Formats: sequence, C-alpha cells, structure tokens
Amino acid sequence: MAPSPTRRPALLRRATAAIVIVLAAAVLVPTSASAAGGVAGEVFTLTNAQRTQAGLRPLISDPALDAAAAEWARHLASTCTFEHSTSQWRSTRVAASGWIATGENIAAGQPDASSVMTAWMGSAGHKANILDSRYTGLGVGYATGSCYRSYWVQIFGIGSPVKKLPGGAGDLTSDRNADIVARTASGSLVVYPGTGKSGLASPITLSSTWGAQAFTTLGDFTGDGIPDLARVEANGRLMLYAGDGRGALRAPAQIGTGWSASMQLIGGIDFTGDRLPDIIAKTTTGALKLYKGNGKGGFLSGGGAQIGSGWNAFSAISHAGDFSGDSRGDIIARKTSDGTLWLYPTTGKGTWGKAVRIGTGWRSFTAIFGGGDLNGDGAPDVVGRASDGTLWLYPGNGRGGFLARQTIGSGWNSMAQIG
Repeated sequence: MAPSPTRRPALLRRATAAIVIVLAAAVLVPTSASAAGGVAGEVFTLTNAQRTQAGLRPLISDPALDAAAAEWARHLASTCTFEHSTSQWRSTRVAASGWIATGENIAAGQPDASSVMTAWMGSAGHKANILDSRYTGLGVGYATGSCYRSYWVQIFGIGSPVKKLPGGAGDLTSDRNADIVARTASGSLVVYPGTGKSGLASPITLSSTWGAQAFTTLGDFTGDGIPDLARVEANGRLMLYAGDGRGALRAPAQIGTGWSASMQLIGGIDFTGDRLPDIIAKTTTGALKLYKGNGKGGFLSGGGAQIGSGWNAFSAISHAGDFSGDSRGDIIARKTSDGTLWLYPTTGKGTWGKAVRIGTGWRSFTAIFGGGDLNGDGAPDVVGRASDGTLWLYPGNGRGGFLARQTIGSGWNSMAQIG
C-alpha cells in the first residue's frame, strides 16, 4: 500500500556496500531531482563534516553517483514508494565511471538537509554507512512528491572514479553548479552563475576591458580544480586566463605564439584519453589540429598534429562533455548547409568515433554550445540562442539525445559571444 500524504517521516533504511561485477554502462535517465547543488549539496557538505569530525577522509563528489542518487530519489517521489535500489541497478549506472562497489541510505519526510542528517546519524546502520572508511565517493539525490513530500538518497562509492571533463565554462564560482560565460557587445566579459536547476543568477563581471577577442573555455587546464579561459591576441599570442574559483580571473599568462591561423579553438576536451584537457584548433583551411595539454597550464610536445579536415562545412563547434554516456568527451557541430546537428565522439585513443546526427532545424540559432550540466541531473546539456535572443536549454538524456527543451533566458542578442 502506498503511504498516505499525512504519514510521518519514513523509517530510515540502509543498504550496505557489496563488491559488484563491473557492467557495461546503462542509460542514465535524467530526472527532475536535485543533485550536486541545492539541498543535495548541503547533505554532501554535512556528510563530510561528520567524517572529518570522526577523523576520516572526506568523500569526493562524482557526477555519476549524483545522477544515480537523483534518479532514485525521483523514482521514489513519482511512484510514492519507499524502498532501496539494488546493487545491480546502481552498478549499471556508476560502474563505467570507476565505482566497483556501492552502498545506499534513503529517507523520506525530513524537511531539510540538517533534519535528514540528524536522522541518519541517529540510526546505527545509516551512521555506519556515513562513517565507513572504505567509501571514497558520495552522490546525493533529493526530490519531492505527494506522499512523503521529500525524498533523500545517498549513494556511496568504493573505487577510483574515471575523470570526466565537463563541457562548457564549468564552475567558475565554486558553488558546484555549471556557469555560462558571455562577451558583451561593448567588450566586457561576464559569467552567469548557474543555479543547478536550469536557471541563471545575476551576472558577475570577469573583465570590463576584455575587448573584441573571442574567448575559449578550457576546462581545468592548469590542474588546480578550477576552470580556465583563453583568448588569441591580434599578434597570435595565446593567453591563458586562469580562474580563481571566486568568479574572477587571474592575470593572463602567455602559453603560445603563432595562433593567428586559428579560426576557432575548442578547449576542455580530452582527445587522447589521458584525462587531461586538450585544445583543438580549427584553421582557416578547415583542418583540425590537436594541442595536447599537460595538465599544468601548458602543452606536451608534438602539438599541431592534424586530426581532421573539411570542418569549414560546420559552424558552432563545441565541446559537449560526455554527451553520449561512454565516459569520453564529444564534440557537437552544426552543418551549415542544412542546419543539422552532429555528434562527433572521441575514442579515448586519439581518434574519432562514428559521427551521429542528433538534431535538425538548428540553422536559425545564432549560437550553439555545450553548457555542461545546467539542470543538475548529471548529464551534460546543450544551449542554443534563437534569432530573437531567447536562450534555450536542451537537456541531454545521458545517451546522446535530448529531453524537452526549456527557456532559460531572453534578450541574449546583446551578447557578442556565449559559451
């Protein structure tokens, strides 16, 4: 029997960790549940506070664990049930990301993060999960429903997670949400902090004197855990603008010369499989050239190897993160002639996978870019600006397709560049 809307907070339940066979990645079904940010982020912080107090190392946050926890929270909320997922269910969602074992806490009815943590810490079994020294990672999910009102899920992981490089600008403000960077027509550079729920907060000025040069999002190019930006100067110098994690940029540093022949730079993608962000340059002839990052704000030797040709047929080329769900980075590109949108997956071995058409009717958009996970469901998204200045979010479904689009802004025609 389904619990009634007037029931008290549900009896807490706990699933212990169990080593599981690593299975092929199954479909991650994005949900409306919050993950990684908001109250789920508060639970994450409070969990690590308990571990630190107990002398244990803090758990790391992982998108795959977050996505699985969010999915199960939504399942509980939408079905008015209260039961654990199975170890096999969790494995199919997180094994490809390097997690070889999982555990789970669930609860329902608690009004806020502090309340659910108090309840869990007051239960011997749940406290044992939270303070289990074997765990190295944690994902948190939260959703609301008509029965217990609030549903909470913790999924703990054991293993060495596979590092996935997100698309888009990344989290420039250190609030654990993906942001959007824009260059205004007057030459200012601003960041719009993401809310983690398909929204954007008020902009923060990164530079009021950026000028007319295009910016490139680099991901964490310097290896300090904070995303960075770059631009090519008129004299061909490539300048690195490292993020400081507080919504500002550090002083620029030159990291290359002779980049004037590049029509566009695509940063943040790991093309070689070493889990370090590289830069791909599209030249005036339509060739793609690879410059391998060293993870320390510079490049490995052998830069400039050609990895593609004929790319002048495409516009709005962008790194979308792991859009296909195979733990490797993907490129999205619009074919100029017919407005189709294409996904070019990487293999993790310095080559391309088979290109797949993932959309039609994109010709009218004046900007298209990978936005990272803007809705907080664990899957990377794509953003498009329509000709009337409306900004549209196309949430990724975690397997190379889209969920229903959402409007996330208007008046964006005033921006000379968005990414």
